[in-house]
Amino acid sequence: MARLIIYEELEETETIYETFDLSVNRILIGSDDDNHLILVSPDIDLVHASLELRDEHWVLQDLGGPGGTAVNGAMIEGPFYLKHNDLIELAHIKMKFDDGSSPAEEEEEAEPEPAKPVRPRPPVDENPSGRLWFAKVALGTIAAILVIIALLAMAHYLGMIRIMDLLPS
Repeated sequence: MARLIIYEELEETETIYETFDLSVNRILIGSDDDNHLILVSPDIDLVHASLELRDEHWVLQDLGGPGGTAVNGAMIEGPFYLKHNDLIELAHIKMKFDDGSSPAEEEEEAEPEPAKPVRPRPPVDENPSGRLWFAKVALGTIAAILVIIALLAMAHYLGMIRIMDLLPS
């Protein structure tokens, strides 16, 4: 199972470690209590970033946090496909991405490669993004309203109802 290994350097002497298993397909990261991964820090936005499993690859997305999101020392814009041992930085909080493919004993590996932006893959219809889903719902709602208006107009034309009787007086 993929996971994040979270650490925060305090006073240059102490480091706090925590492991966060990526057990659901979409994880929100931020300081708000509604997030899956809550990072309490003034530098972390309420909803700072998201991690999403797409076609068996974890994708990190910055959601507009004040300090941005960096991978292997480079700021990211748009979706970024993570690789094993990528170093994620949100403000002063650092996380190492472990894709779960190698045993924990093999933690010590070479320095991670610098981040390279990756062109996002187009959304898959079975799992549409939030904006695409909203557009489909809005379009369906508008279509339903137009059908109801057309049926009311037809019933009025055929003399079955009077539209004026439906309006409040």
